[in-house]
Amino acid sequence: MIKSIVAKPVDRVELETGFTAICPIDGSVDNYSLRIMYRPRCSSDECTYVELSSLREFLDSFRNKAVYHEDVLNEIMNEIIEAANPSELTIILISEYKGIKYVIERKLNMPDY
Repeated sequence: MIKSIVAKPVDRVELETGFTAICPIDGSVDNYSLRIMYRPRCSSDECTYVELSSLREFLDSFRNKAVYHEDVLNEIMNEIIEAANPSELTIILISEYKGIKYVIERKLNMPDY
């Protein structure tokens, strides 16, 4: 589970990291590069952010899990939305399999109500 913190406002957050999962087709290790970009949801003097230690733990939970690339991306997105409720969110997931670079992206715009 990804947690959140509350801190002073910034306009945009960008996170980059790597992690692994298991390919559900052939059982090989999938190495991922992950890029998360979001605009935090803010009041006048504070914003809600993704807490980095819990993000790392969440990503490490995929290490021995057989999961498709698209499902990984959507699980990450759902967890970030639940934890921080950003007003804008883009996630890019990059993997390579036998020389084929695979890049998937998902964007959501969730304006203030």
